[in-house]
Amino acid sequence: MADARTQTSQTVLLVETLLRWFHRHARDLPWRRTKDPYRIWVSEVMLQQTRVDTVLGYYHRFLEQFPTLEDLANAPLEAVLKAWEGMGYYARARHLHRAAQQAWQQYRGFPPSYKAFRALPGVGAYTAAAVWAIAFGERHFPLDGNIRRVLARLFDLATLRDLDYREAGEPLLNAVPDGEVSAFVQSLMELGALICTPQNPRCSECPVRSFCQAYAHGTIPNRPLKKPKKPRPHYEVVLAYLLNAQGRVLLTRRKQEGFLGGLWELPGGKVEPGETLEQAVRRELYEELGLHIPDKLEYLGRVQHGYTHFSVTLHLFRGRVEAEPRWVRGPETYRWVPPDEIASLPLPRGTHKALALLEPPPSSDLFQPHNAP
Repeated sequence: MADARTQTSQTVLLVETLLRWFHRHARDLPWRRTKDPYRIWVSEVMLQQTRVDTVLGYYHRFLEQFPTLEDLANAPLEAVLKAWEGMGYYARARHLHRAAQQAWQQYRGFPPSYKAFRALPGVGAYTAAAVWAIAFGERHFPLDGNIRRVLARLFDLATLRDLDYREAGEPLLNAVPDGEVSAFVQSLMELGALICTPQNPRCSECPVRSFCQAYAHGTIPNRPLKKPKKPRPHYEVVLAYLLNAQGRVLLTRRKQEGFLGGLWELPGGKVEPGETLEQAVRRELYEELGLHIPDKLEYLGRVQHGYTHFSVTLHLFRGRVEAEPRWVRGPETYRWVPPDEIASLPLPRGTHKALALLEPPPSSDLFQPHNAP
């Protein structure tokens, strides 16, 4: 019984210490100045896989364009993707837009309960818990990378199971005073972002170092456990900047569901083993759009681009075409766009990089057979 009381008092002391630290040292971030669940929701979606410094600019611009859930729900997806352009992980934007549409159709506003919010398309357990804890102060425990890392070190957790993290965190959440749940959840996030960082944690400045079991055991570098990294493949990709008789450029739009869904890009695709780059771009144009290019294509250069799970070298060709595409296989649709209007469409960052190659002279040493992975 005494051990249980001691453990409970230590839990309460840890929570109080962390709350004091947060109230003194928390960053002044725009989503912390509001209790509007819609704005907190937008911030949480943006902060997944994206650094705070990057999110700040996007957050302000996005909310200027879509200040309410109704505005977002009634906006065309293309406008939402354009506002998201450059932040990556575009499925977040598509899911946010679809969920806003459903919330507006069903509730004419933000969902009335945690259960209703969790049922929206694309709203996962973390997002629902974070929004309901931060905006409404309800005792839901979100597990993002920062909180997971803090808990792994505080309790020296040698596990990858969410259940183990929740069992470690729930007693902390239950010890939080009424009215402080929002601050407490954010304090764990803030500690992970500023002090308990993945590399070189600032343990000497940590307000809860005396409670940290990993610090006491010398296991900080090994917490949390990490899944083995898979090899990151690399692909050679060809793109075509094709102009018609009216001087318009051919763009294709990716299918809504899937990688970079809904974004516009130059037509093209991966190079197959044994193909020259020009052979590859001609094959892709025929397979996807039924286009034959009678004239020689001009090679403009290459750029490197990386994604989370793979990297690419993008090779850009320029040419002219008189015919319309005979079919569309792969992309969702196509459009002929005046060159000065391309930037108004939502484009992947890799496409922006490739378009920047339009001025340099072509190189002639890359028309040899190329063995792509």
